[in-house]
Amino acid sequence: MANFIDAIVKTLAKEGGAKFTDVPNDRGGATKFGISQAAYPTLDIRNLTEQQARDIYKRDYWDRVRGDDITSQLIAENIFDTAVNMGVRTTSRLVQNMLEIDPADGVIGSASLGVINQQAEKDFMLKFTLIKIGYYASICNKNREQSKFLLGWVNRALGAVA
Repeated sequence: MANFIDAIVKTLAKEGGAKFTDVPNDRGGATKFGISQAAYPTLDIRNLTEQQARDIYKRDYWDRVRGDDITSQLIAENIFDTAVNMGVRTTSRLVQNMLEIDPADGVIGSASLGVINQQAEKDFMLKFTLIKIGYYASICNKNREQSKFLLGWVNRALGAVA
């Protein structure tokens, strides 16, 4: 079964670690450890600790994508990291659509988990990378202001298969 500790180290590095940012036009607003003010409006982002961020990621992302129940560490890390970047429901729905799981309700339940755990890592990673890039492109097509983030998103997606 997959391990949260291994996954969180990689995701925190991708999210910029302890650096506090507040980038204009970033819909997330103020961010630290990848935790955004938009997602957690009552949280003091500037003073967020790494342990608090880890606790949020475990409870609100890893557990919701059932990371502990995914047999492949690589697949679990990829789904988790994508959930951090896109949101749990969006990520779960993308996975379900890709694997033709019906209904694609955005919730990783037992049926979805069974299909995920039957996937060959390489095939899953390649297909999911393409799905993510397509999703990022659609964000930019809908809102051109988001285009400045596209290269970073694509690099993050490709990093999973590099």
